[in-house]
Amino acid sequence: MTASEGWRRGRRVAALAVAVTWALVPTGAAGQGGGAGMPVPLLPPDMRGEPPPQAPDRSAPGPVWTPDQPVGAPPPLGAPREVAPPPGGLTESERLLPGPGAPTTGTPGAPGSWTAVPATPAGHLTPREGGFPADLWTGTRAERVRDLIAALPTTVPSPVVVDLRRRLLLSQQSAPSGLSDAALLKARLSVLSDLGTPSEDLPAPADAAVATDDTFDRARLRALLAEARDDRACALADRVGTAYRAPLWQQVLVWCDLKEGPDPPRQAMLGLALLREMGAGATDDEAFFILAERMAGVNSPPPDSLTGAGAVTYRLLRAQPNVDAPADALRRDHPWTARALALADNGPPAVRAEAAEYAAAVGAISIADLTAAWRGLDVDPRDLETPVSQVVQTNTPLNRALAFRIVSRETDPARRAEGLLHPLETSRALTPALYITHARLYAPLIRELPVEPRVPSFLGAAAGRALFAAGSVEAGRAWLRRLRDQGEAGDVDAADAAALLWPLARMADTALGDPLPTDRLILWRQARAARLGEGAEARRALDQEHVRLLNLLEALGAPVEPVHWLPIRSNRVFIETVSGDDGGGYVDPARLDALDRAAQAGRMGEAVALALLALGPEGPGGASMETLRGVIGALRALDLTAEARRVAVEALLTGG
Repeated sequence: MTASEGWRRGRRVAALAVAVTWALVPTGAAGQGGGAGMPVPLLPPDMRGEPPPQAPDRSAPGPVWTPDQPVGAPPPLGAPREVAPPPGGLTESERLLPGPGAPTTGTPGAPGSWTAVPATPAGHLTPREGGFPADLWTGTRAERVRDLIAALPTTVPSPVVVDLRRRLLLSQQSAPSGLSDAALLKARLSVLSDLGTPSEDLPAPADAAVATDDTFDRARLRALLAEARDDRACALADRVGTAYRAPLWQQVLVWCDLKEGPDPPRQAMLGLALLREMGAGATDDEAFFILAERMAGVNSPPPDSLTGAGAVTYRLLRAQPNVDAPADALRRDHPWTARALALADNGPPAVRAEAAEYAAAVGAISIADLTAAWRGLDVDPRDLETPVSQVVQTNTPLNRALAFRIVSRETDPARRAEGLLHPLETSRALTPALYITHARLYAPLIRELPVEPRVPSFLGAAAGRALFAAGSVEAGRAWLRRLRDQGEAGDVDAADAAALLWPLARMADTALGDPLPTDRLILWRQARAARLGEGAEARRALDQEHVRLLNLLEALGAPVEPVHWLPIRSNRVFIETVSGDDGGGYVDPARLDALDRAAQAGRMGEAVALALLALGPEGPGGASMETLRGVIGALRALDLTAEARRVAVEALLTGG
């Protein structure tokens, strides 16, 4: 061990000792200038990580943070009464310990200090890069901005919701009157951190005054640990030192010692003992102690629960391949846990398969990450020889991952086309909320299939549907064109597939434009009738689909005329479908009214946030027709026509 390594380890143990000393100070004594109960400093100031005694001079323009400076998570913000509690994802082990007068600040030159850079609105998306204008919150009250951000949905399996939320949170933006840029950024970071946003995407503050809490460092640390970027996480913890009192920071120092090899566990065990001294109130993360002790060589059974577990505990779990993740490791109300499990390269395949699928659906990981996670699952090689049609009969995340593995390893185009049909159609029928996630997963495999001189007719509707759902409009257009050509040449199945694809293509592909051809609508209705069968219920279902389709097209501005409604056989079906009397989905009239007012006034940030909330907990697929028309109309009023189309496409594919 070198002298510098020994100094660093000694500094970590010293930091733990000082932090625990602070934690054990009786409430009311910590803030006193001297007297009974005041902790006696055991170390010189440079080892204690204390800020200089004088306050920083804020009269002159202060330094600001660099984009690579660590960031963290704020105290909870209030949410509107009618929505679920605001996201934040802070576990017991990550919350600040109570007690006034604690050393919770960072100042220039202290651990967690910052570097001066030119100030810009926090965020990295500009309008040129798909972001919203920097003044998106202008005209919205400060408290309403914070409430709307805190209430943003984080568990909706909808790509358009994920995309709009991401742009809303990551766009460069200035705070409205009555709200500081730092307060706005902290509100955004609370949601971004709970989502498991990658460390590179976390916006950095542009105001030195934000160093009065650990909001920014905490979010950066969580992201780095999920990504297993240990050197940066430990460097951040070393810089922070004892500036923050949350047990999280002492936990990460223990992890940093454990990962360095056979000698550090002695230091880590001392750190664990010191954390134990903080008492049951300091942390409810018992799994952390179990996993840390096991890594240090203590022979104890693995944890059977991750209740109260924080980011460090998930990192310890990932570092121990022989420890299975407990059943409650995936906490669906906090997507960052799904990201942490999905990015791990160990753990039970069933847990990892489910975590990766869920994380991709709610935007905690990318489709590329989902592809890598499912391809990296440890499965029995004999299972890879099982026919896909048999695998999809048991519709579990692990079997869905297995089906993807089987199809993606097939190199023969004909056999791949045959295999693709089963997972795509099974997903659409049995897991509609996940269908678009699966379509995005399989779209690259579909695009590799040749379209000349022919496409396989039996796969035509399923493949075209998945391509349009995934946003691969050019590829979808090529499949539709080829199907029509084959249909005109006498291929009945191809003509049928083209008829089924027409409405979706009309919504997704702006090139189709006006007019709205009546003959295409009739062909679509005939193709759907053939699949739904005979009988009153089948005819009723067909009429409901017809009404839903025309309403979505009309909301997008298509020239729907009286002739297009003629095939509807029942006015009652029309009224029920439009009004939602048939149980047709989520609706919040008050929120829709607020959305309309915000959109008409051009309050971009407020309107986008209200649109996401108005769609409800299931996104477009679970929204009522009234809601869909209101949201689509508002997005078009904000000149977000492409996003309005995506809402309609998702509603058509996953709703009804």
